[in-house]
Amino acid sequence: MQRLSRLALLLAVTSCCGCTDSTTETPETTAAAPAPFNVEGLPTVEISVPDMMCEQSCVPKVRKSLASRAGVKDVQVDLETKTAVVAVDESEFDVDDAIADLLDLGFDGTHVAGVEPVDPAGPALTPPEN
Repeated sequence: MQRLSRLALLLAVTSCCGCTDSTTETPETTAAAPAPFNVEGLPTVEISVPDMMCEQSCVPKVRKSLASRAGVKDVQVDLETKTAVVAVDESEFDVDDAIADLLDLGFDGTHVAGVEPVDPAGPALTPPEN
């Protein structure tokens, strides 16, 4: 019984005097600053990923896919603009392979930003004019 009393007293004391930090943390003070992108000043390729829809799954998938490609030195993915900017060693990086990998992951419509995607079925045939 005496042990139970001591345990209750110990719990009461620690709950009143617990380990608290007097500083208040806010998201602004605890959020990590984003890592600087492409500090080496390498050439970049901007890739449009229109089917990228969420921060939790799509963004990491795109980042991981691109980062795993030969010649990729840095990757920055922006969900808001649905783009990925890749800093590359041009002698090693193959943009067509990177895009093919994203297409295989289900990111349809992925293409180099500013360049219209090519229809894999080819251009539509139009009958010649007589």
